[in-house]
Amino acid sequence: MNGPANLAVRVADRLRGLTVPWDVFAERSRRFEIHLQRGRVELTRGPLLLEGYGVRLLTPSEGQTGVGYRAATDFSEEGVRTAVAAAERLAHFNQFPARHPELPGAPPASPGDLKILDPDLWSDPAGTLEAFGAALGAAFADRPGAVPSFASVKATLVETSIANSTGLEYAYAHTVVETEVAVKAFGGPEGPAPGEYWYTDAARRLETAPLPALATAWSRFAEDTRRAKPPPNGAIPVVLPPEVLGGIIPPVVRFQFSAAARLRDLSVNAGTTVGPESLELGDDGRFDWGIGSAPVDDEGTPQVRHSLVSNGRVGELFFDVLHADALGARSTGNAARSTGFDPTGGAGRKFTRRPGPDATTLVVPAGRGGSDAELLEQVGDGLWVQQIGWASPDMLSGRFGGEIRLGYRIRHGKLAEPVRGGTVGGTVIARDGSSSLLKDAAVVGSEPRLVGAISTPTLAIGSLSVSGDDDRSSVPRP
Repeated sequence: MNGPANLAVRVADRLRGLTVPWDVFAERSRRFEIHLQRGRVELTRGPLLLEGYGVRLLTPSEGQTGVGYRAATDFSEEGVRTAVAAAERLAHFNQFPARHPELPGAPPASPGDLKILDPDLWSDPAGTLEAFGAALGAAFADRPGAVPSFASVKATLVETSIANSTGLEYAYAHTVVETEVAVKAFGGPEGPAPGEYWYTDAARRLETAPLPALATAWSRFAEDTRRAKPPPNGAIPVVLPPEVLGGIIPPVVRFQFSAAARLRDLSVNAGTTVGPESLELGDDGRFDWGIGSAPVDDEGTPQVRHSLVSNGRVGELFFDVLHADALGARSTGNAARSTGFDPTGGAGRKFTRRPGPDATTLVVPAGRGGSDAELLEQVGDGLWVQQIGWASPDMLSGRFGGEIRLGYRIRHGKLAEPVRGGTVGGTVIARDGSSSLLKDAAVVGSEPRLVGAISTPTLAIGSLSVSGDDDRSSVPRP
């Protein structure tokens, strides 16, 4: 492939006369989509092209910094002048408590072997999507009673570039894939109603090799929803696989470990115990295939790995340039133009947002709990939650709770009958040392998997609140 387009330099060349610090973040993206119904291609779309940039000005103002930002898609001289004028007006009113923020200088000499680009998608996006659709249909060809009722794959190919007033010029390419598959299981008219299982994922690459095994699992899950009963009721041991943890942990950690939360006195405190001594949690901007991984952050600072929780205690927070200056620290390479719960950061549209401190790819290392089967043996009796609908974690309080779309009773150390309905909830992080998901992580599995914005093994939580069928005696108390 040719080198990524450095659109930021095109804009930066028109900003050289400015007397205040500035930076430009630009993107060129191509988006391709394929939609399938019952294994057949229903719609293909692409390429949808988008080029845009954002200009940020950092204007010194009476011991503070006026921050002005303007996004645009007009790269003409007049378009850039209009964007700068709008940023200047905003900077006059938008004051931030930073005195001398320092924009990054030289970028990393080389991104090394960081894997964030799917070469097949980049060279032949339409063909790769069509091949995935064909492979998905083939994976269900000999499965009577189960069919992929709907599937959608959206692939975005992005060329990101950054330039600033200190002389930084850097560009890199990456890919983002959003996949959604609905599998329906059905039988004769005399049997239970049809069941459905929805799979969603955000990743850097599109793989067909795992589809046969995934189709087997999805078909079983869809069939199990047909015969599932209500879950038990009460505070019981709960096992959460990576697919569930990926929708619970990241939103809370992304805020409570950020410098933005520290500036408002809402963050966790260094040294606070938030988990057992066996718990480790890191932030790794160079984790292969991680959604938040990149050679540099969205301000151009090289990304690294740093520890958020070590031996169960809070270590570092993450900073961007502005918050680092305001709090007497240094940027940790965690400036991100993110959108709350969206782990993809709005691929190809990040230029529309200003940077702020955020996590890259969260990493819970492998523990000593063994495989999922070995972990279940240690739990003995409880509940395995395979899928939660709308866990809705609150970044401020850390609380979460959602409907159990599919789960399994754990009896005598093995998965037993499926359950569905009711809710499961709790608190991800308790800053006062009380019970929480992280603090009660009794067993940490040894097989981590990358799911969206986090790589984590399965966790066995000593106790979570489950609202089910009022059968309090059926699960031994933890």
